[in-house]
Amino acid sequence: MASFKLNLATINNCPSIKDLTEALAEYHLPEAEEFGVLNHTAGEGAVYATILRKTHQAIQRLDAESNEVLTDAVEKVTVYPIGVFPKRGLLEVYEGSATGIEQIGAFFASGLALPTVVSPIDLDIPSAIDKLRAETDRFQLKSIRVSEYAHNSYMSGPYGPKFLDSEHGMDFLREYVDYVTSANCRFQAPNGRATVTLSPKACFRFSLNNEDDQPAVQSILRKLI
Repeated sequence: MASFKLNLATINNCPSIKDLTEALAEYHLPEAEEFGVLNHTAGEGAVYATILRKTHQAIQRLDAESNEVLTDAVEKVTVYPIGVFPKRGLLEVYEGSATGIEQIGAFFASGLALPTVVSPIDLDIPSAIDKLRAETDRFQLKSIRVSEYAHNSYMSGPYGPKFLDSEHGMDFLREYVDYVTSANCRFQAPNGRATVTLSPKACFRFSLNNEDDQPAVQSILRKLI
């Protein structure tokens, strides 16, 4: 199965597509900066770009001649494919976790010196599941993970039950809704099955039996916020 990410955030005070495109083109790939713009393109109502973030990681190695442990700084590059929709006030990050949203926000505000404010979007998991059940076929709530659970005095802590019946899963979800860290669902996409992980932030992980279903599943997920 092919795996994908769709992390959604609001972006306020975003300039027009023309101005944003020019800012990305001017920034390009400076050697001495933390961020760089690998590529970008303007589409209908959106700007798509690939942002790079360069960091350094300390790696220890043994020097065979001196028998000393030396430390080398190795450059690490993180890639963030993004889509920016100025009129809708929406930022999409197609790789990584919620921290990628923070990094793109920092790049826009510092590197590009834009007045933008990027904020993660909270997701109401029970409401999102109700929408998925209503809008998809063969929906199934597979599992839920909660951070706090105590079945009895002998057990506590993280718990991730799996469910054969979605109704039983929803009953458990409603009881522990304040502690839910993720919910795993399946449904029928146009050409195959889709598996989606929901979290308290609108940062979705999904897997597809057929990669051609990616646009359709992304469209479904966008409607959950």
